[in-house]
Amino acid sequence: MKATQTSERFVGEMAAYIGRHKLLAPGAVVVVAVSGGADSVALAAGLRSLGGYRLHFGHVHHGLREEAAADADFVAALAEDWGIPFHLERIDTPALARTWGVGIEQAARRGRYDALREIARQAAAEAVAAAHHADDQVETIVHRIVRGTHLRGLAGMSPKRPLADGLDLVRPLLWARREQIEQFCRARGLTWRTDRTNAVTDFTRNFIRAELLPVLRGRLNVRADEALLRLARAAGEAEATLEELAGRLFERACRKRSPERIALRLAPLRKAPPLLTAMALRAALTALGAPQQELSYERFNDLLAVVSGRSAAVDLPGGGRAESDGRRILLTRPARRAAGD
Repeated sequence: MKATQTSERFVGEMAAYIGRHKLLAPGAVVVVAVSGGADSVALAAGLRSLGGYRLHFGHVHHGLREEAAADADFVAALAEDWGIPFHLERIDTPALARTWGVGIEQAARRGRYDALREIARQAAAEAVAAAHHADDQVETIVHRIVRGTHLRGLAGMSPKRPLADGLDLVRPLLWARREQIEQFCRARGLTWRTDRTNAVTDFTRNFIRAELLPVLRGRLNVRADEALLRLARAAGEAEATLEELAGRLFERACRKRSPERIALRLAPLRKAPPLLTAMALRAALTALGAPQQELSYERFNDLLAVVSGRSAAVDLPGGGRAESDGRRILLTRPARRAAGD
């Protein structure tokens, strides 16, 4: 009975989280990103138990580990056993790292999302469900604090965000701790694969998980994880409030708007607090399709210099531009990348 209660409680909390954050519409076609680990197996089992969704399994072979082929076979067998379509995409992570000029971790992440977009296209899916959970959230927050971030970064991973036009990335397990996930798997009699590279602390996330967080818990606060998650929730609430205010400022300042350029009056931008002005500019750049990951703190300082009149123009990520004529700031759309870039 205890195992049944554990299972039912877990699925019930997942259903409540999906509903609270409007993650999935009834009948949605969903690609579940299944690596074979406990978290992704639990996500797949939970969504299957909920019913009402048309599930596909998406597995990405990163070309990094000898066990990767066995992981793919494990997920394929699980999909066959449950009668769920299985999609496999292979990426050459070291080659991508060289091409993009980034580290292995970043290349694996970018390559994985590109592969999941392709799987979603094949499945005609409306959402990709990832198994990020609360422990992942803690690691993300620590990483962003150390690397340098603002409120949006402090809020951690969002339950839902766009992954492509008409495609959302959803995280139905962001509420759950790793221990809860493994308890659910054991209650259901589910098996999973263990990624041995999770113990290699050369990777930043693994170092945070295996070395940094245990020190924080042991030396500073045994409940450090809960404190960081509270910080994320508070930052998210503050960010949402500020975004609403910045959205009003954007609408008040906007003079002309098209898919290619946006003109904003400088007067209201100059009267507003710099933080709201920066967020209003971010809203404008988002509407123009600027690559958000390249909009750094320094870049917004450059934009604020244009607003204040200390600078006449600044180039933007992807080929866009911001320039002032003394009364307005004109933001132009970044150059569209050619297919395959």
